[in-house]
Amino acid sequence: MKSHTQKMGLVGAGLFVGFFALCMVWGLLITEPALKALHYDILRIAYPGFTFSAMGIIIGLVESVVYGFFFGVLFVWLCKICCVNR
Repeated sequence: MKSHTQKMGLVGAGLFVGFFALCMVWGLLITEPALKALHYDILRIAYPGFTFSAMGIIIGLVESVVYGFFFGVLFVWLCKICCVNR
């Protein structure tokens, strides 16, 4: 049986991967060069090492899983401190 922390970590990882996939699709749909460059720069800031290549996308996915799991665990920890104890 998985703990609440593990479950929320996996939920967070899933949400971040979904958000990353949505951003990838959005980046492919943008046609204006200035917006495309801005979108690419924002992705590179959010996901260090990201490029529009196979390896860059894998790096982005791995970082999404790590960030999502971290924020899911952080959410459970904060909820235990703020909500459960009061």
